[in-house]
Amino acid sequence: MDVAAAQDIPGTIRPVGSSAKFNTSRHHLGLCRCVVLTGHYAVSHQSTLAGAKDGSSVRDAVVKALATVVSQHPMLRVGIVGEGSAEPVYIHLLSIDLRQVMQWKEFNGQDGDDYTAFLLHSVQAQHDQVWEHLDARPAWKIIVHQPSSVPSQAPGIVHLDISFAFHHAIGDAESAVIFHRDLLRALNGARPPQAAPALNDHILALKSQAHLPRPLEAIVPLNISWLYLCAFILLRVWSKLAPSRLKSKDPWTSKNVSIKTFKTNLRLVHVPYRTIASLITTCREKGTTLTPLLHGLILASLSNRLRAIPANAFCANTPISLRRFAAPDFNRQDTIHCLVTAHSFLFNTEFVSEFRKASKNNSESMVWRAAVDLGKNLRSKVARLPRNDQMGLLGWVSDWETFWLQQIGKPRKDSWSCSNAGSLGASDAGSLEGDRAHSGRWGIERLIFSQGALPMGSTFNVNVVGVQGKSLSITLSWQDTILDSSLMDGLAEDLQTWLDQFGKSGSFGLSAQ
Repeated sequence: MDVAAAQDIPGTIRPVGSSAKFNTSRHHLGLCRCVVLTGHYAVSHQSTLAGAKDGSSVRDAVVKALATVVSQHPMLRVGIVGEGSAEPVYIHLLSIDLRQVMQWKEFNGQDGDDYTAFLLHSVQAQHDQVWEHLDARPAWKIIVHQPSSVPSQAPGIVHLDISFAFHHAIGDAESAVIFHRDLLRALNGARPPQAAPALNDHILALKSQAHLPRPLEAIVPLNISWLYLCAFILLRVWSKLAPSRLKSKDPWTSKNVSIKTFKTNLRLVHVPYRTIASLITTCREKGTTLTPLLHGLILASLSNRLRAIPANAFCANTPISLRRFAAPDFNRQDTIHCLVTAHSFLFNTEFVSEFRKASKNNSESMVWRAAVDLGKNLRSKVARLPRNDQMGLLGWVSDWETFWLQQIGKPRKDSWSCSNAGSLGASDAGSLEGDRAHSGRWGIERLIFSQGALPMGSTFNVNVVGVQGKSLSITLSWQDTILDSSLMDGLAEDLQTWLDQFGKSGSFGLSAQ
């Protein structure tokens, strides 16, 4: 389908744009299925939800709040047509049946750990699904998980874990945080300035066509210089034609790209607020931030758990939000959209070798050194943005299907990716402490951010998100069969142990390995 044909599709709003084709093409081939942000919501039984304490009142509240949020955000009110074509488009949906985009799951057990396993299993299953009927349905859904009774929960409080799953072509991780913030506001009675949503028996009528934000490339000035373009082309040619003895060692990326399975595996690390506050303070003192520090800890774990051959170097990828570079007419705090690039940093053979040789008493300082080095490199990249960035080259790709399929059987570029979605502010998250526990107001106690299997992406993904004043969650995800589960279990155990130890003593305790 070309541009002219795309415009003839009934209800067409606009082409998705060159940057979004990156994600529509991946989804069409099953290579990137969805992103999920799960919020743990809580409200007291004394709430005014239809004057009742049964599940139906809670469901009614969530349905009405969801309708309000959908009415606020244009990207939630569109379908996608022609994902496999040269010019996919966003189309106007006349209505959304909320029963088709909502799923309720109840946990009948009593154990908190069992509930966490139930929740992760549910999210894993969603990551394995593709979006269907996008010409008639939106590319998102929510899954509401409701524990019947878990001993660790306070009495008189209703708890829900609401997972917002979405197609990457309509939003990014920050968009998902915005979604949960606005859903919480709607649950607490806030109403947007526009007219109330036209909701009748779960059918949300969308009378007016969504006014979508412009494509990324029209919002962010992605200027590409001829020098950058020539250097990019020469580097590609060199990587293919240069003799192996002159090339740098490839970083560890486990097995080559495969599309035999798209099953996702997840592991979760929970970090309490007290530990996070201490970590952030120490990061500032050492001139770095939390994301580079997590990269350093991941490096420490893998360097210890993998043999030097073939794991003699690692490449760490960090997604970067482009919202700060958006045009003034783009509302970066309140708009659901996908505005992301990424940057890779190589822990080369020399550094990794030095890391492995470090004495037990010196290993912790090596973690901080890695964090500082990566942090400086990342700040340098951000200082150059948005000029001369890879996102500015996406418009040059004429055949995305060929682009992706020709990577099958080849090594990946990055060992891992660490994506930090930031934190939901304390005022936005609310609280059920003190008098608020009897006020009938909802609060968000925790967020969990996860990505599905990415066969053409990094070997594994690390997703980070927090709720200010409450906790931070770190999720590990990887494509089934690409990695040994014992390695990822070990990484999750290392991160949990080291972060817990830091919360107790101000040290990761690496010397005790």
